[in-house]
Formats: sequence, structure tokens, C-alpha cells
Amino acid sequence: MKKNWKKVAVLGAAKTGISCANYFSKKGADVLLSETKLKNDIQIKNLSKKVELEFGDHSQKILSCDLIIPSPGVSGDIPILLSAKKKDIEILSDIEIFFLFAKYKMIIAITGTNGKTTTTSMVGEALSDAGYKNIVCGNIGAPVCDFIEKSDAQTYIVMEVSSYQLEYTKNFTPHISAVLNITPDHLHRHKTMENYADIKSKIFTNQKKNDFCILNKDDELCLKLSQKCSSNIRFFSAKENKKELNLKIPGVHNIENALASIEMLTCAGLSKKTILRSLSNFNGVEHRLEFVREINEVKYINDSKGTNVSSTLVAIKSFSQPIILILGGRDKGSPYTPLIPLIKNNVKKIIAIGEAKKKIFTQLKDATDIILLDNVEAAVKKAREIAVVGDVVMLSPACASFDQFKNYEERGKFFKKVVNNL
Repeated sequence: MKKNWKKVAVLGAAKTGISCANYFSKKGADVLLSETKLKNDIQIKNLSKKVELEFGDHSQKILSCDLIIPSPGVSGDIPILLSAKKKDIEILSDIEIFFLFAKYKMIIAITGTNGKTTTTSMVGEALSDAGYKNIVCGNIGAPVCDFIEKSDAQTYIVMEVSSYQLEYTKNFTPHISAVLNITPDHLHRHKTMENYADIKSKIFTNQKKNDFCILNKDDELCLKLSQKCSSNIRFFSAKENKKELNLKIPGVHNIENALASIEMLTCAGLSKKTILRSLSNFNGVEHRLEFVREINEVKYINDSKGTNVSSTLVAIKSFSQPIILILGGRDKGSPYTPLIPLIKNNVKKIIAIGEAKKKIFTQLKDATDIILLDNVEAAVKKAREIAVVGDVVMLSPACASFDQFKNYEERGKFFKKVVNNL
């Protein structure tokens, strides 16, 4: 693989695309940033003036480049990428670019359907508490290419990695990798669970025997993946857990996140005492089972990061109180029926919103009462009307946010704003 690309095309003008375009422009490459949205429909901030921009479609100019970097949200089966593959043009993700060009002491890369952000935050916070220089990046916070020139040979890189980013890696080799779990998600893009799991496995494909891979022993697909892994495997298991964990954040899933973090941090050289002290002080992350406010003894919980069914399952399990559950957004291709047993036991009412509301109603109408509304604001106001003392009102959509919001963060912030204005 060559590293002196002269003409670079970046697909998608969100923050990852802008970050990659700026990096290569600074290196002296001719950069084309290509965005399918119309110019008036997108705000471009902090982009180098040297970068050429195109809007409305991905043009044939892209095929004259010697490197293409698709942003994570760009599907691999769009015509321009299919044409590029036929021409053998190099197609790489942002995490591959970081791996090739940055200096670092160690890369700790974390993937999985659920728990990535919380676990990545746990690991980064523990490294900071122990006095280790570290950067937390990737699918959490700022894009990785923002840090290529801010990292040095003493920096620990803690990277949250999505299947979309792993899809276009070739040599990416973290020193420590983790697959937290694999449950149905992004099937509209990856088509099958087998394909989805194969892409997740790219996080450890290039690892050597002295590298570490952390896998969930309680997850059937993680166990299957372990047969393909040639690095030093460390399993974690909430079922077999005998460690003394004193966590502030609720739920069995957070015990799993903490156990995975312990394995990674131990491999990175931290003492158990240091790790456990840091984990006991960890307050959780925004948009993941985040307590917003209590009004008239009703708790409001922001779980906007619950963008798939398995994540919402975890959220429902975290509360013993009756739940008014706000579901909906853009459907991701998975059925909602796995929620039925928990809904029957824990959820007194569903408020379904967004593009997926009719599918949610059809699949869950026999499990509990369902109210159909248009949006988050209407859902919160209706929940306020019907909630009684001891209830939990929770936004955990089991859907993507893109029907009405730019991302789950924007959706979560809006939910909090509406709740705080009640």
C-alpha cells in the first residue's frame, strides 16, 4: 500500500469527512470533498479553503483520485464506490488513515453493537486517573484524523470503532482490541448477521500473538469469532463475574462494560487497585441511561443512544419501576418483537414516534397500550400527562435518529431541553 497519495476524494461532508479532507489538504494532496446533499441543506464548518467541494451527487471526478475515504455513514454499495472497486482505487476508512500516519504508544480499539461509548469512556478515564497520556476518539467525540498530529510516541489512543469504520480497513492493528457483543444492528447495510460479525472481526484480523483481544464469553457470536483470532484472547463474563464491582451506573450491561474495561486496562499495564478505584467513580456518559430530571416523583431518562432493539432491551432491564417508553425514529431493519416479554412486564405504555411508528404499533400492539405521535416533543408532553408517582419516562428509541435529527446526540439534547422546560 502506498502512502503518498496525491489526489484524494472524501465522501460525506459531516465531521469525519471534514477532518479527513483537512488532514490530506495540509499534507499537500489535491482533495475533493463530495457530498450528496444540496449546498443549502448542509452547513460546512472549519474546512480548509484549499479543498474542492461538490454537492448534490458523487461525480466521476472521484474516479480520477488515487485514494477514496468514505465517511462512516456512506454505504459501500453506492455506484461510485462500486466503480472505484472495479478500477482498484484504494478505499480506506479514517481509522486506517490514523493507523498509517499517527505516532502512538498503543491503540486500544473497542467495538460491539452496544456499550462501546460507555466502555471507551471508562478506559480513557481510568488511563487519565492513572496518569497515562491518552486521547479518546473515533466514534465518540472528535474524529480520529483530528488527532494524527496531536498524538506522540507516549500517547495511548482509546478508539471507539464502528462496523462502518472497520469495513474499509486493511492493515489496522490495535495493540488491544475488544468486541463487547454482537446483536442485530445495521442490517439494512450489512444484510446478514454473518456479514456483520465478519466486519466486526476485522478489529483483530491483523493482530499478532503478543497483541490482546478481549471478547464476551456470554455472547454466542463473540465465542464463534474467537476461533478466528490468533492474538492473546482474554474473555470476560458477567455470568461468571466474581469481582467486587462498586459501580454508580445501573444495569447488568454496565457490569459487562466494566469487566471488559478491567481486562483491557490490565493488558495496558494498570494495577487492579487503580482500575477498580477509577471504575467506582465513573458517572456514565451522556445519552446512555442518563438521568435528566425528576418531576412529581417521576424520573425522566435520556437513552437516545439506544439506537437498536438490543440496546433498548438493556435499558428496560435497568429499571424495576413502571416505564412509559418513547420508541421510534428511522427503522434499521430489525424486528421489535424481541422487546415483547420485557414490555409485558415492565412497560405500562409505549409512545411511538417518527418513521417507524406504524411498524412498532403493528409488532408491539398486543404487548401494551401504544400511543402514536409525531415527534419527541409531543411524546414528552403526553408522557407528562399520563405519568403517575413512581413511573419512569424513558426515551430509548430502538431506532436511528435520521428521520428528524442529525444524530442521536442532537435527539438526546432536544429530549433533555423539552424535559427541562416542562
